[in-house]
Amino acid sequence: MSLAWYISAEREVEGLDMFVNGKAIAHVPETRMNAVFKALGVTHLMEYFGADPDEMSDMFGEFDDQANDAPSYPDEEWFSAADGLVSVRALADYLRKNPGTFERQEGVLEDLVEYERVLSVLSKNNVRWHLAIDI
Repeated sequence: MSLAWYISAEREVEGLDMFVNGKAIAHVPETRMNAVFKALGVTHLMEYFGADPDEMSDMFGEFDDQANDAPSYPDEEWFSAADGLVSVRALADYLRKNPGTFERQEGVLEDLVEYERVLSVLSKNNVRWHLAIDI
């Protein structure tokens, strides 16, 4: 499966390459990720998840058509990039100090470095963000 977590910005920032890989971190088992964020006492990255309701409808339209009542999707949420940086930096710091916490940990750290790069620029430009999922 080509699952990936990527960053979506509320608006473009000139010169910012938004590409992040996000595949290694997306494949960390949820229970392991939850335990680490709980121990760190910072917001879990998935708490920053958001999606455009129209995109959700397009993605799940085939399933919606089979349901009697079409679901409604929540409004798209945006978050402070500075808040996201706290979680990204805390997780990256923890993983550097605790090798072997996750399988493919080097890949997870690479993803976090990319997230930090993007979120730093978004924060400096007061642009909000959310985490999105590519399936």
